[in-house]
Amino acid sequence: MQKMLREWLKIRNMHLFFPYAIGTICAILLAIILIQRAMKCRKEGTPFINFKGYHFFKPGYDKVKLWGSVILFVLYIVCLPILHFAWASVVFIFLFNVLFEMKPGKPFEFKSVLISAVIALVGSWGVWYLFFQIFNITLP
Repeated sequence: MQKMLREWLKIRNMHLFFPYAIGTICAILLAIILIQRAMKCRKEGTPFINFKGYHFFKPGYDKVKLWGSVILFVLYIVCLPILHFAWASVVFIFLFNVLFEMKPGKPFEFKSVLISAVIALVGSWGVWYLFFQIFNITLP
């Protein structure tokens, strides 16, 4: 077991650490959610899966932000191999910030666009520097 762990933690495999860690955390959280749902349904005497009167989205949800986020996320994944981590992150963090700063019927404020650009540049290059230079972990 120790030999397998040592091999897995070698530098050539370090880029796999966070995907496995996040996947494990998500699996644990999903199990907790399902257990809580089962306990609530058992206590109330309702079925575990009940689609009658169920709405996934609340009425009046912001369609532009939801579907814009989905589209931007897919485009980020597509552009990642082309632009590489740092530049793709700069572009898409900026676009996400602008998307969430949008208010219907109001023009963009220069100050908010400038703040979005600073956050995108400093955040992306800061994360890249931290992982690649300091921790010596490769990013895609």
